[in-house]
Amino acid sequence: MVTELYKNVYSFPVVLPDSPLKAINIYVIKDKEKALVLDTGYNMEESKESMIQGLKELGLKVEDTSLFLTHLHSDHTGLAAMFADAGCDVYASKLDGESVNNMAKGKYWNLMGELLQLFGISEDEINVTDNPGYLYRLSHAIDIKYVEPGDIIKTGDYEFEVADLKGHTPGHIGLIEKNHKLLFCGDTILNRITPNITFWGFEYGDILGTYISTLLRLRGEDIEHCFSTHRSMITDYRKRIDELVAHHIDRLQEILDAMEEGEEYVIREISPRISWRIKADSWDDFPAAQKFFASGETMSHVEHLVFTGNVKRENRNGTLYFKKVNPKYEKEWF
Repeated sequence: MVTELYKNVYSFPVVLPDSPLKAINIYVIKDKEKALVLDTGYNMEESKESMIQGLKELGLKVEDTSLFLTHLHSDHTGLAAMFADAGCDVYASKLDGESVNNMAKGKYWNLMGELLQLFGISEDEINVTDNPGYLYRLSHAIDIKYVEPGDIIKTGDYEFEVADLKGHTPGHIGLIEKNHKLLFCGDTILNRITPNITFWGFEYGDILGTYISTLLRLRGEDIEHCFSTHRSMITDYRKRIDELVAHHIDRLQEILDAMEEGEEYVIREISPRISWRIKADSWDDFPAAQKFFASGETMSHVEHLVFTGNVKRENRNGTLYFKKVNPKYEKEWF
């Protein structure tokens, strides 16, 4: 179950029941004093058992560790309260760390309800309480030590620098160890699947453009081992980055091709017109949570097209309407 990937760097899976992701890859950097754990899994019994068993195989208890949260999603933070209650230091970015606690207190989910209105999705079609992020969030707010890009976390023989990986979430962070050429990238680079890039609010600007910029910045790093939190290990991270950027460029053009000249659309009308890698015969057959993810992903792409001048946006009575004005996506990323 536990695999040593590099000297004193171990990994084991924590199960994510009822999730298409199946599991999250947990990373542990062992030290004589406090081991460092990256991310947690859902706040549910099966995930908790996986975590405790994995730590046990490494000769560790929860209280023997510190916890680093790469980003706010519940499959990465759901068990954070278990670590905090055991007296462990918990690290996160300020932006995502505050959101993690707002998820526990309920405030975060009010924003999700507002997004449903923006997307033109009625509440009887999608309810935030169907979202696994809501169902399996951490049980209560916790004390978090906020870290910023450039901060150093020393563990054993390693000096990890906190890396700015915003895009998948507004405050996504990771760890880079330049002496050993290691990168713990969270959900920023995934193998075989593409990270969900969703719309978080206008205050974060063009979040898809931010994500692609993050990828291209990482492409310039000298990395030999790239550790992501889902699916298989990444053997050629530059090649995978190129594939991810190409995917989003194709998706942007697909959205433009799906919009008729002179027609006006809400996000709810655009999402069913584009392709999704999901086992469903039609949009109506999508599980409610997947409709929410797909709508958010559509919105981030359409909002990027607003920034590039391909699409015009208008807010009428709290719902966003979009019209194509330039049918060809021409931004050069490389």
